[in-house]
Amino acid sequence: MSTAVLNLNSISFLAGLPPSLAKDLVALSELRHFEDGQRVFVQGERIPGVFVVATGSLKVFRNDGRGHIQVLDFLRPGQCVGEVQVFDKGPIASSAEARGESSCWMIPAEPLNRIAHTTPEVAEVLIHHFAAKVRHLVDLVDALSLHSVPERVAQFILEAHDKHPERRFVEFEETQEDLAQCIGASREAFSRALRLLSDLELIHSTFPVIRITDADKLKRYAKG
Repeated sequence: MSTAVLNLNSISFLAGLPPSLAKDLVALSELRHFEDGQRVFVQGERIPGVFVVATGSLKVFRNDGRGHIQVLDFLRPGQCVGEVQVFDKGPIASSAEARGESSCWMIPAEPLNRIAHTTPEVAEVLIHHFAAKVRHLVDLVDALSLHSVPERVAQFILEAHDKHPERRFVEFEETQEDLAQCIGASREAFSRALRLLSDLELIHSTFPVIRITDADKLKRYAKG
């Protein structure tokens, strides 16, 4: 049996729970292990609760049934998926698969739902969490519908850089195919966009490492 411990303070939408409630959730949570590429759940399923990444990474995506994939996010340790389904009780709107050997805590829906309905502090934290998720999806729709592929790639690089602003470079863990699916493009279109941004002297690409050579111009370019 695993000796790993679920640290609720590392999960943004559950941090700060009263100790007694946190202890109850930890006791009910289950650690699940996944091999590289293994599906955690499939779009359209009814999932048992929230999945919190403990180790590794999850690729969360939608499939239109015709082979077209839109990546919604790559989740790292402490990040989670499935919160919406806990409260609307509907099927999950996306699929998730492990990237590399990964493990997730599964927090069951019923006790989490009960806590949210009986504890105002938890409900308030969840409202902020869901608002951030909506904002992320609105930004994704904006990028896909209003910007060219090179502009989307520029935005993607800047967003990745914002996570480590002290650096002058970005190093991606994902493949070009993965990143292309994040912005609704083919791998070839993603690669052409990198070459264009390099030709414009906005970046220097030795993928997976991309150095930003002119951040101000790259920001202006990303806005269209």
